[in-house]
Amino acid sequence: MKHPIEPDNNPTVAHEHTDADSRAITQFGIALTFFLIVSQLVLWWVFSSFSKREQKLSPPVPAIVKAEAPHEPPEPRLQANPQLDMRKMLEEENEALTHYGWVDPDRGIVRLPIERALDILAKKGLPQFKAEGAKPKTTR
Repeated sequence: MKHPIEPDNNPTVAHEHTDADSRAITQFGIALTFFLIVSQLVLWWVFSSFSKREQKLSPPVPAIVKAEAPHEPPEPRLQANPQLDMRKMLEEENEALTHYGWVDPDRGIVRLPIERALDILAKKGLPQFKAEGAKPKTTR
């Protein structure tokens, strides 16, 4: 069964002229971008003028106050750089977990790397302990 060939120009098919106007949307986008840039420049100028005004109105700090002021706040202090502290802690932990070291030299207790400890455990097995504790209750 053959289908009829559709004509190249169908007068009943067309787009609606009431759809969104692309020109108006583009103009709105450009205007919004311009408004945002101008508002940011105005805010920058306002804060800059406030900063200059505050510097003029603030009295200078006397030298004696600067000399006697503590350089660090009292304990407990917040972390100055948490990312650096975390990296340092992880490096220290990695060093302890992957290298040999003394735990208690007087008693001869050493720290082994995890891989070495697993090898020893695989060869010797877990230590066996005698079960000591309460006797099981008997039922009547």
